[in-house]
Amino acid sequence: MNTSGMAIRNPNEYTSRRDRRMAAPETTFKETEYIDRLSKSRTQVVVKLIDGEEIRGWIEYYDKDIIRITRDTLPNLFIYKNRVKYLYEDPAVQNTRFKEARSSV
Repeated sequence: MNTSGMAIRNPNEYTSRRDRRMAAPETTFKETEYIDRLSKSRTQVVVKLIDGEEIRGWIEYYDKDIIRITRDTLPNLFIYKNRVKYLYEDPAVQNTRFKEARSSV
């Protein structure tokens, strides 16, 4: 019996609404779908490496360990995925395509 007047909480009992929220999953397994879409559409991407270097081109090939970045004027590169910090669609190329589409209308 608790004589101090304080309620004893079960360790599984939540104390706030924030505590009840589930954390985001560590992995969503959407990486392959995203890279496949970028590869098939030859979307220009920027690959940011863990050392800070940025590489621009499009993804020609990928597997579980590497991606191959094809570039127009520079040599193509095979990059280990564990060296990639993140990648994203190249906004400079996207803006150029948008402007070209608008000017042709």
